[in-house]
Amino acid sequence: MKMTRILKRVSIDFAWMPLALLTLLVPRNRKLWAFGSSNGQKYADHSRMLFENLQEHGGGADIRVVWSTKSEEVFHELMGRGYPVIKSDTLRGFLTTLRAGVCVYTHYAHDHNRIAAFGAYKLQLWHGIPLKRFKAVSGLLEKGKAGRQRRDFHNWMLNVQKKIFPWANPTWDLLVFQSNVDRERTGTAFDGTYRRGLVAGSVRVENLKQQFSPQLPERKAGDKKMRRILYAPTHRALGHESLFEKVPVPVGNILHAELQRIGATMDVRLHPFQEGEAVPDIMKCGPVQLVANSACDDIYSGLHDFDILITDYSSIFIDVLPLGMPVIFLAPDHLEYSKDDQGFFSETFSVPGPVALTWEEALIYCDGVLNEGKDPWLESREEAARFYFDSRAGKKSAMENVISTVMEELRIE
Repeated sequence: MKMTRILKRVSIDFAWMPLALLTLLVPRNRKLWAFGSSNGQKYADHSRMLFENLQEHGGGADIRVVWSTKSEEVFHELMGRGYPVIKSDTLRGFLTTLRAGVCVYTHYAHDHNRIAAFGAYKLQLWHGIPLKRFKAVSGLLEKGKAGRQRRDFHNWMLNVQKKIFPWANPTWDLLVFQSNVDRERTGTAFDGTYRRGLVAGSVRVENLKQQFSPQLPERKAGDKKMRRILYAPTHRALGHESLFEKVPVPVGNILHAELQRIGATMDVRLHPFQEGEAVPDIMKCGPVQLVANSACDDIYSGLHDFDILITDYSSIFIDVLPLGMPVIFLAPDHLEYSKDDQGFFSETFSVPGPVALTWEEALIYCDGVLNEGKDPWLESREEAARFYFDSRAGKKSAMENVISTVMEELRIE
């Protein structure tokens, strides 16, 4: 983080201090819950699913919900659906958030207007069980010794901010974990920043299971229905390095020819950090479609449309484990990644599926699964699902666990 950026943030926080303190005097409505996600830019993730559930059912206590966003696209989309929505950077948005008793997050403080949300009960759902380590805890903001020094200074500044400006980096009243593994991993990154942790199960997996069929339809002779492949890689060095240099696309028409041979199309969903990178033409034409990450497009809402997932170090593979979806790992740079990027929680890149080093190899695996019924990794995926989701909700669903815990803490009846 550059010194000028740090000084700018500190100056802004000093300027907001009087107003932030005054917000503590405003009474809040415990039955008004404000939801946000992705720094206010997207309508997505666990927060979206919990919002829609409460919008329809009210949680049994007449809970009112509102979605808070900075995005014009999200605002007009939800207005069109008839959902309660506010722009967090308007006066109405500020005043609504100021009255909300609960503010729900999936990322950080900027999911909401951080000043207006200062005195609210803060529910942090986070957005996935991590495979790779959190950059602020153990990864590098930049490579080498200089990178480690920047990371240490960055973390020291965050600690100073938390103490002087608690609205900038809030303490979470409830941090929700999807499992005990999640508690160990995510809890490490949030150490000292949350008041209570709850192993509740996965809101997202609950939603996915309602849509997804684990049975891949058998392909019969003459069946011309195209299989659908999702390629969803994560970023490289927070988007500072080229994905397509790390994972080269075959020259010529090899990729398209292989997809046509196995009877499949492929959607490509890049990580938001990687969207500024130039994408090879072959990855956005013919049987391959490049799908943009729009503000209202949640990748998890359409996973049931795909037959197989190709990924690398993205935690999306963890989300699909309980669904039984076959997963291919295209990761030719896994040795380099473990040393020079964020690295993994385990000592090695241990995954429940084949690790392909080239696109040709990845598509051979896809052909075996989709057309020949060869899936020797089924048991390893089931074992991984038990590992990552060892403490799922029990008798209560994840949503019920979260809602009942907040209502109990705030004494909502």
